[in-house]
Amino acid sequence: MDMLIKNIKQLVTPLGNKAKKGRDMKKLLIKNNIDMLIRNSVIREIDYSIDLPGDFEGSVITADELVATPGFVDPHTHIPFYGMRFEEFFLREKGADYMAIMEAGGGIVSTTRAVREAALDELVRFNSRFVKEMFEKGIVAFEGKSGYGLDTETEIKQLKALFKLEELCPQKIVKTFLGPHALPPEYSDYQAYMDHVNSEMLHQVSEAFDEPLFADIFCEKGVFTLEQSREYIKTAKKLGFDIRLHADEIAYLGGSELGAGEGARSVDHLIAITDEGIQALSDSDTIATLLPGTSFFLGKPYAPARKIIDADVAVALASDFNPGSCTINDPTFIAYLAVDRLKMEPEEILTAMTLNAAASLKLADEWGSLETGKLAGVLLWDIPDYRAVPYFPSHNMIDTVISPEKVMKLKGCV
Repeated sequence: MDMLIKNIKQLVTPLGNKAKKGRDMKKLLIKNNIDMLIRNSVIREIDYSIDLPGDFEGSVITADELVATPGFVDPHTHIPFYGMRFEEFFLREKGADYMAIMEAGGGIVSTTRAVREAALDELVRFNSRFVKEMFEKGIVAFEGKSGYGLDTETEIKQLKALFKLEELCPQKIVKTFLGPHALPPEYSDYQAYMDHVNSEMLHQVSEAFDEPLFADIFCEKGVFTLEQSREYIKTAKKLGFDIRLHADEIAYLGGSELGAGEGARSVDHLIAITDEGIQALSDSDTIATLLPGTSFFLGKPYAPARKIIDADVAVALASDFNPGSCTINDPTFIAYLAVDRLKMEPEEILTAMTLNAAASLKLADEWGSLETGKLAGVLLWDIPDYRAVPYFPSHNMIDTVISPEKVMKLKGCV
């Protein structure tokens, strides 16, 4: 894909290929009335008044009234799933607790039954609608997880669905194995299931795919303990998995310290994180991925983002899109929540949803910023200034989504 974007009204981007920590999250490059040349889907030049190369056969976009930002990267979703759980949504609104629903056979286990019964092509078809929707909302790369199979065959089926979705859709998809997401219905003991995961499931998943995967675990009170999580992480690392984990969401167990100590790329949720956990992240390169959509959807407290950022931690933002605890996949609404509930600055939010999100997925060498040598993941916005993104959420403000695989014009279409 070759393209010249002329006279961009405002180009705004973080820079680099590593996550930005603390106050550095506010450092953005801002250029006005500038051009961007893309050759073979790679950004080759950003400068004023770029001339068309002699061998150029691509398209030219005039962007006099448009704002350019990096495309969004969503570093935490639970795609692929199957079916919906709206009954639980209304039960929670009447006071039922999420963990109580899960213990009664609802929640994750409810989706597990549906995913086990669905054929691979059904999983792909059901989730492709959401993936397409996410691209139209500006998400050019995202992470998807297994975790609704809870047996080897179905976990591998979910991961195969992610590979198939990546073939069919224009986004880069990072795949994560989340076998220890809940206790399968056929088990009555968490340790027995973890023994199976560590001795068999991790090995079989590793052997099933050539591409390196992430490994994740739901380290939480009433689910998998800190010691079970530590043993799982050690086993996964020996098999070549990169590590991320659900940590300190409902109660503080020390998952943030565990993740930082084990070199996890990210620890996610962190609603119940303590000062000790924040300090551990500050002393490490582990990224704190915050999910304000989940807090909003469940009516729960929010992660202490301001405290985490001010302690010099790198923060990413994600949707946690899933059928139970957050059905929100709109990045502009996540950005709104980041301002309104997490008290983040617009510059921090853009960094958190682009460069830092990409870094948490090991994608920052190619994604997450607008600079020469990186892949062309670009959003052109019909807005007066980049700060309008969180101010005007859930509206169709994107003019064009550009990825290496597809250019989608959203404004002015008949």
